[in-house]
Order: sequence, then C-alpha cells, then structure tokens
Amino acid sequence: MENLGRKDGFYMITRQGMRTLMLLLSVIILSAPGCGLIHRERTPEEVFSMALSGIAGKEKLDFVGEAGLRRESSGLFENQFKFEGKLENHDQLTLQTRLPGAVTAAGSSKVNGMDAASANLTTQPSGFSASFQRKKGQWEALTAEQEPLRGSLSRYNPIAQLENIDRMNKTIKSEYGSGRRTRILRIELAPEEAKVWATTQLNDEMNAIKAEYMHRASNIKGKNKAKLEKELSQVWQQGEASMEQMMKQAKVQTVYHLTVDRKTSLPLRLSSESQVTYQDASNKSNKEALVMDVNFKTYD
Repeated sequence: MENLGRKDGFYMITRQGMRTLMLLLSVIILSAPGCGLIHRERTPEEVFSMALSGIAGKEKLDFVGEAGLRRESSGLFENQFKFEGKLENHDQLTLQTRLPGAVTAAGSSKVNGMDAASANLTTQPSGFSASFQRKKGQWEALTAEQEPLRGSLSRYNPIAQLENIDRMNKTIKSEYGSGRRTRILRIELAPEEAKVWATTQLNDEMNAIKAEYMHRASNIKGKNKAKLEKELSQVWQQGEASMEQMMKQAKVQTVYHLTVDRKTSLPLRLSSESQVTYQDASNKSNKEALVMDVNFKTYD
C-alpha cells in the first residue's frame, strides 16, 4: 500500500510538472516575435489591398522606371525608354520620360508611316514632361496643352496601374522567392479584362496622338492646311479601323509582379508584361509584349 501511494504520488507530480511545462512553452510561443501561431500570414489579396491603401495615403513619393516593346519575331526590345515620376500633395503627379530620338509631345515620331517632318509638323526634344492632377480617381492634365499626353500616362504611371488593377477581375498568388523582408505577388488579369484594358490604352494613345497632330496641323497657314488635315483624318480612320479589327481577334495576357515591404506594407517594385497575340493584314500571327519595370524610391 505504501509503495502504491508513492507510485500514485509520483504520477501526480509528473502530471503537475507537465502542466507547468506546457504553460511555460505557451508563454515562450506567445512571446516569440513573428510566430505564425500569433501573427497569421496575410493572404495575397490582403497584402495587395494593404499595399494599395498604403500608397494611397502617401503625400509624396518618387519612382523611376523603364519600358520597352518586345516582338516575338526578333526577341529584341524596341522603343525602350526610361521615365521618372514625383507625387506631391497627395494628388499632383509630375511625369518625365526620356525617349530616344526626336519625338512629338504625344511620344511618337511617326504615325502609320507618316513622318512628322514631311508633314511640316514641329517636333520637340526627346521625351516630355507633364503635370497631372488626380480628380475623382482619374488622372487629368493640369493644362489644355498637356491633355494630349494623358492617353500615354496610364502606361507609365504605376499608381494608376495599381488603381486599375484593384478594379479588375484578377488572380493574386504569392510568388516563390519572397524574403523575410518582402512579399512578392503575382497578379494575372482575367483574359477579357486584360483585353479591354489593353484596347482602352491603345485607343487613348491613338486619340492623344491624333489630337496632337491635328492641333499642330491647325497652326499651319496656307492653302495646304485643309489638304493636310484631310489626309491626317484619313490616316487615322484607316489606323483606327485596322486596330479595331486586330483587337477583335487578339488574345491578351497581362501579368504583374508586385514586391511589397513586409514591415510597412508599401510597394517597392511593380513590373508587368502584357502579351498581345494577333493576326496582321496578311493573316500572319504575331506576338508583342509591352514590358514595364518600376521601382519606388522614397515615401513621405
């Protein structure tokens, strides 16, 4: 009986000790910083939402980037350029581009094969600089003279890109290779959304270039003015018809990669590739990709 009591006492001590040990382990686990049992890993959708909210709340920020067009036939980048932007007072954006060669303010030296110089249209130095204001979720040029540039802004403005991504159907996944300090998200737009978005941007850019050329043509004096305006209108009608036909049959795939700071939830880098597969006038299949890479430098 005595031995049995000792045995029972031994088991009682052991159980009490186990409870104490489990309690200590719980305290250690609860106190461990970054432990998954306490800090649940945010979903990719939550990370994106917080990144968008974070950038929307900033008064100032700077970014630099570059973009280029890659054709499958050559595999080389064409029309490469660099750009930079500065956001101030929350809604005022200054965007500067540096384009190779002499270009018009709309960002193109030729329109459907028509050389600007041959049309006696004045070109300006490489690239352009313009200021924009965000009003009711849309970016608008601050002056009428800069309005033709607005159509190209959406391609180069990463803030506008993120705002539009938020409104579209998409799939967001965590990308492998994320470190302890960052999360990398892979964001793929739904095919129809990507196609509509690409078509909208192309239309905006076509209209921007048209407005700029027609504005310059209207300043030309002499008997050739009416003839030039008529020729420009015909060129654009043909160009718009060709683009509309091309985009009807086109397939578009747009993928973004967003790098987010784990500590601040602010975007650090936004890269994208938008592939367009289409048939030309000869029914030949073509594939082009617009590639963009932006790095956010400073936040205030």
